[in-house]
Amino acid sequence: MISFALLRSAQCLPGVAAAVPFLLAALACGPALAQSGGGAVRGPGAPRPTSPPAAPAPAPAAALGCVIEPTETAEVAASASGVLASVRVERGTRVKRGQVVATLHADVERAAVDAAWAKASAESEVNALAAARDMAKLKLRRMHTLSTLEFGGRLELENASAEFEIADHRLQQAREALEVARREHELARRQLEQRQVRSPIDGIVADRLLNPGERVDGRPILRVLALDRLRVEVVVPASRFGRIREGMAATVRADGIEGPEVGARVAQVDRFVDAASGTFRARLDVPNGGGALPAGVRCQVAFDDSGALPLRPASAPAVPKADAPKAAGRI
Repeated sequence: MISFALLRSAQCLPGVAAAVPFLLAALACGPALAQSGGGAVRGPGAPRPTSPPAAPAPAPAAALGCVIEPTETAEVAASASGVLASVRVERGTRVKRGQVVATLHADVERAAVDAAWAKASAESEVNALAAARDMAKLKLRRMHTLSTLEFGGRLELENASAEFEIADHRLQQAREALEVARREHELARRQLEQRQVRSPIDGIVADRLLNPGERVDGRPILRVLALDRLRVEVVVPASRFGRIREGMAATVRADGIEGPEVGARVAQVDRFVDAASGTFRARLDVPNGGGALPAGVRCQVAFDDSGALPLRPASAPAVPKADAPKAAGRI
């Protein structure tokens, strides 16, 4: 009916004839728009409706600042006082544990070792006293035989027995004196070894603090750093307490130095939070056999704590439903 009325109007009014096709198209598309939920006709230039934005993905934890330090640091000093005779290593030299790195003047100690060795190696007196005891023992046996056959007196037997005991005691004294001389030689040799300064750790000589000709008197001669394994100290915000745990993997990159990231592992974590700064400390162990990281520089560390959950605070115990009215009545 509507279409027939529009055609009659188009015949009567020539200006309406041009708009009839558009009106018929709108009437034909009306049910389809109603079924699809669209209440308006979108023109060619109208913007298309956009879907609601997706929830943003959680951002990864930011890297934290840290400091790379050597695992061990040793200031090497002599165990005895004296004048430094020589330093056998230079700065940057790799040293081993027990290696001699410096020596003190030891002329007096070396002479004492020679004298003690001469006394410790003198066994002639011991040999002479051993021979004298053997003779006294043989004489005692003869006198005992003669006394048994009634050819010797009792007095001669007693004298032979006394001579044997005296010879035996003298031999024992000589052996004890020889043992004391050997111990004195060992003591002199140890004192001579104290004139040699040895490295207590494996590492790199970082600095020479004294030169030959200077008195030691307990002052350090060298400073040695152990660089095969490094220690990384990092300050972590309290919001990540419970996420950083011992044994966790991490990556370390030195600031201002071109190089790859180096894998590390958490060795120690504070079990408390500093109230003033709201932070806690963690220590990482970094293998550095290839020397990829230097010690003494700042760094950035990223923890692999994506799967770790923070520690939840302990909640108060819930009141049972049956006891709730009673508790309310008491209040």
